[in-house]
Amino acid sequence: MDKLGKVQSSFWREWKLKLEEQKRLTEHSRALEKIIPGVETERFLSRDSIYIVNVVISLIESVKLERKHILKDILKLVDTYDLN
Repeated sequence: MDKLGKVQSSFWREWKLKLEEQKRLTEHSRALEKIIPGVETERFLSRDSIYIVNVVISLIESVKLERKHILKDILKLVDTYDLN
């Protein structure tokens, strides 16, 4: 019975970790969608650098007139995804 308890405990621990990871990815996806509507979050979160650079450049071009309030969000993206 002790072995069964350890297996169940391990299962639920792994399940909780997967759920927390999924929650984190969902939060990142929502943040990306808020800043860049229509972004392919899967490609962005997989760190597809060519895609990320193209999306960020396109975003910058599209908001040149509105840059003040969006600049903070862009800088946050740059920092989060190490695009320095």
